[in-house]
Amino acid sequence: MFNERIALKIRLEQMVDAEERILQEFRKERETILERLRELDSIQSENGSQDLQSHYTPDIVPLSSLNDSENVPRPATKRIPKTKKIGKSRQMHEAAFKILRERLQPVKGTEIQEFIFNETGFKVANMTTFMKTIQRKEKQVRKLDRGLYIFEKES
Repeated sequence: MFNERIALKIRLEQMVDAEERILQEFRKERETILERLRELDSIQSENGSQDLQSHYTPDIVPLSSLNDSENVPRPATKRIPKTKKIGKSRQMHEAAFKILRERLQPVKGTEIQEFIFNETGFKVANMTTFMKTIQRKEKQVRKLDRGLYIFEKES
């Protein structure tokens, strides 16, 4: 039975997915900007005391106008790599993709749920909703029958 509670849960999952995509876009843009700033820093160091303003395009906001000094990038040589943090749902999705790709035959939903719990430590609250999200993300995941899922390789 489909009620408002289920609809709200589905919408929450959709919002989490959308947030992840948006954050990923921001990360890509941030990396592009930081890379360009590194290039400009190397140009400045090569040219000595040459004014860096000549290398900026007019529509780019200079770093000095940022309020938060912690957002200013450090030179590449002093940068310490950060551990990659991924969210709970992404960890669970990756675990589900892993078991589905490893097995060539159909996998029961309960097996997927158990594998996800063992792999990530997180319990899937609603397996049907979770697998629908997986199917939306990866078109090769298909539901064969009640509680049976398979990863079909493209021919």
